Amino acid sequence: MKKSKILVIDDNNLNLRMIELILQNYDYEVISALNGLEGIKSTQENKPDLILLDIMMPEMDGFEVCERLKANPETKDIPVIFLTSKTDSEGIVKGFELGAADYVTRPFNRPELMARIKTHLSLKESRDKVIELERKNSILAMGTTTNHEINQPLTVLTGNLFLLKESLGPAPTQQQLTCFRKMDESIMKIKELLVKYQNPVGTRFETYSGASKMVVFDD
Repeated sequence: MKKSKILVIDDNNLNLRMIELILQNYDYEVISALNGLEGIKSTQENKPDLILLDIMMPEMDGFEVCERLKANPETKDIPVIFLTSKTDSEGIVKGFELGAADYVTRPFNRPELMARIKTHLSLKESRDKVIELERKNSILAMGTTTNHEINQPLTVLTGNLFLLKESLGPAPTQQQLTCFRKMDESIMKIKELLVKYQNPVGTRFETYSGASKMVVFDD
């Protein structure tokens, strides 16, 4: 079973090491960052399942880090739990307004911290499963539409190609045979693609150009 990946962002080395040891004892994969910019970069590179984020950091505090992560489509769905000694309601409200999933105050209670982490990891896993199901349903719907829209002209093309072959008689030229072969191969590729669209299992999205995505079928 794949380990859940947790990123800890804290400018205090002692706090960082202490949290690392706790999480490793619970068999989580842990990544660490000592400041906000490093944390944002690590998030983009490692795509953690959850982020534990200190609020009081120099240069870029946790609020700004959270705001930047939530503004990025690639990182906005990663749950963020703030770790802080602040208990004022204004700071807590601000954290939630910026998209934080939860708040744990220091000194934290270990069972409480682990329970919150487990809860938000489970919620993320459930959300990811729903997104994956919606993705597959979208591909299936697209496949049904594609089959409906393409099969009819493809049938016309196949029929007319057959008539063309018959009209040339028993001795077509080599050039004509080459053209027929290429057309037959192209028709077969279209049919194979339509079959793949009917089965969303084994598909994934990859970046095509810029923000554009393309559906890739695994063989």
